[in-house]
Amino acid sequence: MHADFSVHAFLVHSFAVFVMLGILSVLIIVHECGHFSVARFFGFQTPVFGFGLPFGPHWVVGKKWGTEFRVHAALLGGYVAIPELGDESNQDAFGMPLQPFHKFPIWQRALVAIAGVTSNVIFAYLIMLVMFFALGEPTNPTAVDKLMPDPGIALRAGIQEGDEVIAIDHVRVDSPTDAVQLLGKHKAESVLIDFKRNGQPIQITVTTNADGKVGMALVPKGTVYRKVQGNPFEVAGAAWNKLWSLTASMVEMIGQLFHNIATGGGHKAGQPGASISDLHGVLAVIKIGSDIAAQDWNQLLLFTVLISMDLALVNLLPWPALDGGHLAFMAFEKLRGKPMEETHQSEIVKWGFISLIVLMAVIMVNDVTALFTGQLDLKHDSKDKTQQGTPKAPEAPPAPAATPSPSQP
Repeated sequence: MHADFSVHAFLVHSFAVFVMLGILSVLIIVHECGHFSVARFFGFQTPVFGFGLPFGPHWVVGKKWGTEFRVHAALLGGYVAIPELGDESNQDAFGMPLQPFHKFPIWQRALVAIAGVTSNVIFAYLIMLVMFFALGEPTNPTAVDKLMPDPGIALRAGIQEGDEVIAIDHVRVDSPTDAVQLLGKHKAESVLIDFKRNGQPIQITVTTNADGKVGMALVPKGTVYRKVQGNPFEVAGAAWNKLWSLTASMVEMIGQLFHNIATGGGHKAGQPGASISDLHGVLAVIKIGSDIAAQDWNQLLLFTVLISMDLALVNLLPWPALDGGHLAFMAFEKLRGKPMEETHQSEIVKWGFISLIVLMAVIMVNDVTALFTGQLDLKHDSKDKTQQGTPKAPEAPPAPAATPSPSQP
């Protein structure tokens, strides 16, 4: 009996891994199809559409519309070669013959550069819509995981570990992030918090400190789907609001991550934070996503939304070789009145790509270390982590991610 259960669990988990690989592949293709379709619409050349990183062996799977479609051995990303968007001195882009170059206005180049991000946002919203109509709005019942002596406000007010936070000043709390944000709006103010303790509702009034904190670490207690009331337009609006809220939390987490890396900060005593050791990529995404799928397939929809939005956000970073890097070059060109010299731009792009390769190596080490130490186990995350951050999906190269820390209002 035990052997049959183990075989069944192995088969379910193996299938979940393949599902996650499929999801990542779809997100990459959606992103690159955004670039490809807008580039073709404006008449840009697209000599190569590649699935995977553009080095090592590759296989040509077809040629159409002046584009060679390739599959690379390193299936960790994707790209569309658009030479008129980047360095026009490379007349032999990926070994494909090119037509004479046409100078496109900045606004058209900008639309091509941002089309991948836009596609990921649209795709994420469509998935969110399906989830809202089929299952309802995903919420995370929020519980007090730990009370801290500094500032100790919650401890002195009689709040206990295990209390479930229902509402703050009569505003419903659907996640630890909601609680942190609501308390943060009431700095040094009296706040009424509705709890549920042992199934019974209680109310406790606390006065936050100057930072809007009371000294309690909050964790989610799984995911519960709540039916959204209203007509289809109202449900669609609620889905957009949820996507906006999740994205704002992810932006905050990414900002905190880079701030801590730049200042040498990280996990300080009693404070949430993220450091370079918390950067994770494709292995973490596959591991956590497959664990989620193996336990609750419904939650995979929300995980896909988060990965898609994460992919969009990271690609907007003004880093050479990312979409945000192209936009930064265009902004410089607009302000200067002429483009940067090709030799200088090529050198910046080269070192930007090298730095991304180094970052990929760091991410891979972090992923392997976390995998073998059990830091990526879902049962560990569900107890000790919140959903303020989420592992980032790779495009080209894997996007960095921070494993989230408990919310501490």
